[in-house]
Amino acid sequence: MPHSPKPSPSSNRRRNLNQPPSSTATTAATTALTRALSPTPAPRSSSLATPSLRNTTSNLHPTTPSRTSSLSLSRNPSPSPARPKEEPGHYNMQDSPEDELSALQQENLHLKDNINALDAQNTLLRDILRQVKTDHRQELAQLQDQIRGLKEFVSKSGNGGAGINGSGQTTSDEVFEEGMGKLGNGLQNWVLVYWRRSKIDLSHASEATLTELDRIVPTYRDLVSTAKIHLLQSLVSRLLTESIFNTYFVGLSPSEADKLAEAEKSLGTYATSPEMMSQWRSLTLAILQKDASGKLQRETSTIVDALVAKVNRLLDEITSSKSNDARDQGLRSLIASAVDLSRLLAVQKAVFAVHMPQVLPHQQIMFDAETMEDIGGEDEEGLFEREISCVTFPGIIKRGDETGGHLQFRNVISKARVLCCPE
Repeated sequence: MPHSPKPSPSSNRRRNLNQPPSSTATTAATTALTRALSPTPAPRSSSLATPSLRNTTSNLHPTTPSRTSSLSLSRNPSPSPARPKEEPGHYNMQDSPEDELSALQQENLHLKDNINALDAQNTLLRDILRQVKTDHRQELAQLQDQIRGLKEFVSKSGNGGAGINGSGQTTSDEVFEEGMGKLGNGLQNWVLVYWRRSKIDLSHASEATLTELDRIVPTYRDLVSTAKIHLLQSLVSRLLTESIFNTYFVGLSPSEADKLAEAEKSLGTYATSPEMMSQWRSLTLAILQKDASGKLQRETSTIVDALVAKVNRLLDEITSSKSNDARDQGLRSLIASAVDLSRLLAVQKAVFAVHMPQVLPHQQIMFDAETMEDIGGEDEEGLFEREISCVTFPGIIKRGDETGGHLQFRNVISKARVLCCPE
């Protein structure tokens, strides 16, 4: 006879409560049913009965539910946690590769749209800036034209002969501006023709030559390798300024020039206004220019010869190019033009000064847009507070009006040409 399994305690309790003591058949049926319904031992997580079994037990024993069924019915299954909402740019680990690829493609399209919008905004800003610069240049050009017209009107409308030339006619400021511009361009072309392929070598220069170079162009050592042409222009321009433009009147001997300068100073102590002395100086020098041209020519020739010899001596020692007749003739022509312009400036009632700033190694000379013109080709707006390395040609500054009075008035006729240091 097979061994019967031992009923569980819960089954025994149901049997004791529901089975009548005298009914053997009922007891056997209940025992068989209890065996069939008794669950196989399982882990704790599987202790809850299935809905079908709970219903069966409940139908068999409607009045006395089992403890197991009561526990199973009283425990509500915990709801599954809700799937967190995904934020843009964050991917759920349970997403499929296709979903992740689609999300990345959408984000890439979004980034491309942002980049295109930024590019369009940048292009618009550049167009606006370009238009503003164009408008500024046009406005500046119009103002310069207006100023030039006003200068010409004031110069031509002066009474009593605002400035006189050899024929006693009025000389406008535009004549001086044009003359200074032609002289500067002529000097630049002369240097380019004869020294464009030449080299500068200071090893063969004498001590006296190096000392003279240090006085004329103090920054020459910095310019030898980077700005050869500009260095030579600066050297010749400085010599022209010292020998021609800074003299009292070209053609007078040093002693005669000193006497006239002393007489002007002495008369100035008796004059009631600077205007009177300006008229005296203008008339006196105009007489010398017109009636003493023969005497002035002898001294002028001496000055020109000395200047040509000095330029040749300096340049022949520091460059590989040697002087010749063609080069000397070109230099003499430049000096003659400078002499004529210097005399014409001197006979004006207004005070004209040739302005060539001195650049020293231990000092900083900053770019001044009012009196300087950069030859490096940079935009003038970008040269604010930029240091200059050399002055290649002087400018002209006028003080006073055409009658010789109001010396507090200052007008830049021609700007000095300068080379600015790189940033």
